[in-house]
Amino acid sequence: MKKNEILIGREVLKGGYSIEKQYTAVGRKHARIIRKPDGIYIEDLNTANGTFVNGISVNLKKIKLTDSVTLGGIDYYELNLDEVLKLLPISDEEFNDRFLQLKQVYDDYQKEKVKIQSESMGKMMMKRTIPMAIPGLLMVIVSFFLGKSNQQVNTIVQLSGGLLSALAITAGAIWASKSMAKMPEHLNSLREQFLINFVCPNCKHSFGEIPWEVIKNQGKCKACQHEFRVES
Repeated sequence: MKKNEILIGREVLKGGYSIEKQYTAVGRKHARIIRKPDGIYIEDLNTANGTFVNGISVNLKKIKLTDSVTLGGIDYYELNLDEVLKLLPISDEEFNDRFLQLKQVYDDYQKEKVKIQSESMGKMMMKRTIPMAIPGLLMVIVSFFLGKSNQQVNTIVQLSGGLLSALAITAGAIWASKSMAKMPEHLNSLREQFLINFVCPNCKHSFGEIPWEVIKNQGKCKACQHEFRVES
């Protein structure tokens, strides 16, 4: 089977469109759908019961989704064209266009990942710093108004400030850790969506997190062997 066609019948290899064996009017290899530069065609493979498009027997006929395609005579089988055409490999030109779009998918993923990590680190530092700054500021204010000429008050302020600073460090650490705890969740969600989009345009095999440049240099999808070209 060529990469631009799909076989239809009761006994077709993997990658073809298999029809249940009880439809005996359908041949073992009954027909094939072919993608040509000017459109999609169905070809009867010299069957005894024939292939019909909109009720008319055909040998080779250009088709569209709205056509009724049946296989066999009286006990015919009607093809679900939408379902069948989803199995048909895309054209080389369309494949290359979609493959080139994967570069943007990969670049956007990397940028968004760095953004999430940077923002999380920034928020963590802020949440650790703010609670620590408040006790120091309060000490300065209280000392200025109450402890300027009173050694006892000044001592109490310093002790209280030390206690508040310790509490602030603890509170800041807890606040920051809660913020950092959200980062893995955000990264996992981003990665899941990336893996859905970063796939072979033909067979939908996931490329994982392999850099786009590495995939480009391989020259083909290792799963379906569909080759691609990237213009220099």
